Amino acid sequence: MTLADLIRRVRVAADDLRVPYLWRTENITDWLNDGEAEAAIRARLLRATPSTASSLCEVAFSANVAEREMDPALFEISHQTWRPLNGARSSPLRLVSREWIDGHRPDWRDLDPDDPQFLVRDANLLRLVPAPGVGGTLLLEGYRLPLRQMVNDDDTPEIGGVHHIHLVQWALYKGYSIPDTETYDPNRAARAESEFSRYFGPRPDADLRHAGRADEPHHNIAW
Repeated sequence: MTLADLIRRVRVAADDLRVPYLWRTENITDWLNDGEAEAAIRARLLRATPSTASSLCEVAFSANVAEREMDPALFEISHQTWRPLNGARSSPLRLVSREWIDGHRPDWRDLDPDDPQFLVRDANLLRLVPAPGVGGTLLLEGYRLPLRQMVNDDDTPEIGGVHHIHLVQWALYKGYSIPDTETYDPNRAARAESEFSRYFGPRPDADLRHAGRADEPHHNIAW
């Protein structure tokens, strides 16, 4: 579905078909873009790999440099590999938390540069432990947010087409949640949010950045 299609569906559902509209088109556009990002997080809809999103999944490290910032669009890491520039074979890394490595390898900050064994993700920072003795590339796989916003009428969401219609519920939820407006309706807002959550699943907690860590038990999630 195009952005124009989705906006029309929102207006039909809200009976907002007469000019002047109750909801501005730019506001509905924002809500639909927000809904796509929310859906991508909840249902892990956008897979990222070095071949499909190299700007997110290929992180260059110089020799003796242990830390780099991570692109926030890659919100979950599921696999991580170190590929050195000296032609040596690539090797998998163990993804751990700073708390885990503090407890199990308290000397990790003092290790001499060598072949990295661990990847520590701390908020928006990626740290190789130990620091690499030679330069190389950190190869990541995981799940990402949409990389472009819908702006023009013929723009379409990045998530699969089968999911598009359900973004309407997020726009309705946001529209009915604006206080002190003619359309404020907490009951309708709650129903729309509930329908969105029924389809895409509940929102993970703020500790999602640690999902998939090797130092924690794994759980299968069905969407």
